[in-house]
Amino acid sequence: MNTVGKFFIIGFEGTDITPEIKSLISEYRVGTIILSGRNFLNAKQAKKLILSLQTLAWEQNYEYPINFIIDEEGGMLNSLFDEIYITQFPGAMALAATGDTQIIYDVYRAIAKELKSIGFSMCMGPVLDILKNTTNNLAQHMIGVRSFGYSLDVVVKCAEAAARAFKDENFLNCGKHFPGYGSATVNSNFELPMILESTEQLLEFNAIPYIKLMEKDLLDSVLVGGCAVSGVNNTDLHACLSPTIVSNILRDKLNFNGVVVSECLLLEALDRNFGVVQGCISAFSVGCDLIMVCSNFEIQKQAISALASVIDDQLIDSEILQKSSARIKNLQMKLPSWDYVKNNIFLDQDILYQHKLLSVRAYESAITVIRDAGLPITKYLTPNIETENAILILTPLISPLYETVDIHGNRSHINNKKYSESLDKLNYGEDVFIEFGKMLSDYKPGYKIYHTSYNSNGLTSFHEELILKSNVVLFFTAETTTNMYQVGVSKHVSMLCNTGKRNDTHPINRQMIIISVSSPTDFLYDINIGGLPTGYICTYDYTINALCHLPKILFGDFKSNGKIPGIPVQCSTEHKPLNKTNKNRTHSWLVEKFDYKRDWGNCIQLLKSNNYLDFLAKEASLNGLKRLFMDTENHTSFVVRNTSSKTILGISVTWVSGGTLGRGKTGNLIFLLVDKNKRGISIGSHLYTKTIKFLMEEQKCTKLFLGRDFPKFTIINDLFTTQSEANTETLRFFQSYGWDFSGTLNNMKSKNPLKRNTKLLPIPKTPSRISINNLLTNDTVSQSMEHQTMKYLMKLDDVRTWKVAEYLVRQLQVVGVMFDIRNDPTDVFLMLKTKSVDENNTTKHDYDNPFYQDDCDNNYEIYSQLYEDFNSSGERQFINDKGNLDIIVALEPTRRSVVGSLIVFTNESKFTKFYPFLETLDNSGEPFVCIAGHHIDPSYTTLFESFKLGLVCTALMYVKGKHSNCKKCYILDVGENQLRSLQSNGFKIVEKYYNFYSLLVNDNI
Repeated sequence: MNTVGKFFIIGFEGTDITPEIKSLISEYRVGTIILSGRNFLNAKQAKKLILSLQTLAWEQNYEYPINFIIDEEGGMLNSLFDEIYITQFPGAMALAATGDTQIIYDVYRAIAKELKSIGFSMCMGPVLDILKNTTNNLAQHMIGVRSFGYSLDVVVKCAEAAARAFKDENFLNCGKHFPGYGSATVNSNFELPMILESTEQLLEFNAIPYIKLMEKDLLDSVLVGGCAVSGVNNTDLHACLSPTIVSNILRDKLNFNGVVVSECLLLEALDRNFGVVQGCISAFSVGCDLIMVCSNFEIQKQAISALASVIDDQLIDSEILQKSSARIKNLQMKLPSWDYVKNNIFLDQDILYQHKLLSVRAYESAITVIRDAGLPITKYLTPNIETENAILILTPLISPLYETVDIHGNRSHINNKKYSESLDKLNYGEDVFIEFGKMLSDYKPGYKIYHTSYNSNGLTSFHEELILKSNVVLFFTAETTTNMYQVGVSKHVSMLCNTGKRNDTHPINRQMIIISVSSPTDFLYDINIGGLPTGYICTYDYTINALCHLPKILFGDFKSNGKIPGIPVQCSTEHKPLNKTNKNRTHSWLVEKFDYKRDWGNCIQLLKSNNYLDFLAKEASLNGLKRLFMDTENHTSFVVRNTSSKTILGISVTWVSGGTLGRGKTGNLIFLLVDKNKRGISIGSHLYTKTIKFLMEEQKCTKLFLGRDFPKFTIINDLFTTQSEANTETLRFFQSYGWDFSGTLNNMKSKNPLKRNTKLLPIPKTPSRISINNLLTNDTVSQSMEHQTMKYLMKLDDVRTWKVAEYLVRQLQVVGVMFDIRNDPTDVFLMLKTKSVDENNTTKHDYDNPFYQDDCDNNYEIYSQLYEDFNSSGERQFINDKGNLDIIVALEPTRRSVVGSLIVFTNESKFTKFYPFLETLDNSGEPFVCIAGHHIDPSYTTLFESFKLGLVCTALMYVKGKHSNCKKCYILDVGENQLRSLQSNGFKIVEKYYNFYSLLVNDNI
């Protein structure tokens, strides 16, 4: 038994010599001890503990000093931390992200120097695992940022620099975890990690880093992992117990003559199947030289005694024993001498200072800006106005991976600071983010910092309020593979960030920047998450040493060149131009008709996540939108959806009118939306094609409008008035199908709108009107003479306090015009029908003023809906005894004929289905009235404005009397020539939009 102890690596609990460790040294003569956080308070205590144990071994006449091992990988994977004698360095992946092997070499050599000065002689590293799959949750959890990266070349290059640094410092290393955890998966039957690769696959990929380092004699030892290698063994046998892995592959095929170390054998699966003691004997018999048992004094004693008994009984081949003894002897000869051990001192402070400068340079170079959306954040902050600038820091509650516990049970970790008593109630692990918040707050003046934590319970109303108050939200994440709730919370935050609250003091656009403090792949492909593109930064660990560099990156004062090692990622959010050709579509999609029962709820979610509905809007308040989608006579929508989750990926909304009263059908593509997270994969193309086929071939429409002011689905994000890259791309998309937005002769000729053009024309900043002289009569589908005009939505905040202007009353009295309330639209409809444009694009009267024609055609649609409803045989929907819609007409004083009209309807009217956006303008739920269908006979040119304003004022007086519960009044489709008069009467502009974007006429029908 006196010689068997050298085959074991043991650990123990305690920060001083315990009776157990004393017995293991004195009686069992163990030669290797691994120390961890449970053994440390600080560097001085650790040095004293090691020296005490070495003194005990010296007194027991050990030939060689004890080999003290530590697992010190950098980043968050440090067992020992000390502000004075131990420098905090980045971990493996962070170092690889610098792209500088000289930094890697310098860091690992500095680590070796510092650990040697405390008394350690060996480190469990470098990590040689290659992460083969960014979506392998187990590999991300087991290895993650401990690996140098995601490609073979990166891992080999970086691991070689690390191993060489240890060698040059005469510090023993241990490559791990053979044969490679980078592709490990979980088998629920065996309940342990499994590697599925065959022997050939292992040798061609996983084992290459080991082979390359062995060829250059850079590995002192190799740790064989505890996962099962079923692709080699066809069993659930742990790798470190497998003769195929240890003897046949590592020893014979790779010709490794160094020390083989087993994984710690205190494994639940091993204990259940064979027992730990049996596992120790098996590990040694298959070729492991050092068997690791990190704790449990009783099992350690039993394992050593059992192995001694087996050896005494000659149940293990003597050659195995001799070779293992020789390899351990060779390793011990590389240990420091007894004189060095007894006289070892800490490093000089000048050297430690240089190490700290190296750490700063390494961390600074490692931080990786994966997506630069939102950077610098200064563009979201108003200079020198702190009250309007707020940055929210949202951080998860995470526990440090390594910590120390003193004799009183007090826990300490790498980020611990001495805070004031006012902060002594912080959640454990929250202190580093508090420190970061202080750094960000002090970095520059002119903004407020909010900071709060989140957990698996999600967001509360408190979180939501802070988000709505903020210009920038810094959303921190860590270890999402084991904390999946963070992904769900991130989506909620993103939706709130992209929720525009109108008419309040909250900023409409809030930029969300995700900061991963662990794996860079947590949100690698989640570009939008549920809103606009999010910035994405990775620090690789959550030490203050890493986080302290974030402020200068966020404010654009420093550009980090860090790159995800082994994954080529473009650090940009710039939109790529539309491909010039679209011949090779890679996706096909099932396009289905909208089914209200199936799709309504998912449609609301789509609109919310893409900023067309306020995130806080309740479905119960969206009656107009509901009525539109429930209409099966004129309305048809199409969807592309996830057939499993029922989530809608894209939607098109159409409205078909006409076909009666001697007019051809008019088709309106009033809305087309693809979810922001699902663009660029042909969903929009398939929706568009299906929609146009429906309008042209099934409905046989003679006119096709792109966007229309009746029905008007939304006024948010008007393609012409809202200048953005996304809108430009949308216009180019429609232009590629032949829709014209320029109004010039060369661009008028349109091909079949079902076939894409390959040559795209420039999109004008403002659309031009299309005159009759521009029409190309030879086209199958040609542009119409309709005019694109700017329209305005206006609002009167309080009808109840409004008063009519005296000058208008006097003017109307002089003219003698009279106003009346009607519930029969016949007179107005017949007036519009007589003076509207006929099918041959000519007018029956001399009313060719373009503004008149625009109003006439739009209002014809409005009043034709009222006329058909009024004369329907069934129950009337709009003009009924409920009084939610009325018609106000202007009467010519002599003949008392109708010369003008408008309609007034409340939010309770079913007419809101034609203007569903009205309900989304705020979330107050207050009743409102709306004025639409505003029309004046242009024969009365000199009194045009007086008549129009008189109708509006009459409507307001009527509302004050009949709808006294309504405070707000909206007026739709206001022309530019009306703005001044309405503004002088208390109205203000809410939004501007165009009456339509483009129009095609089908001459074959």
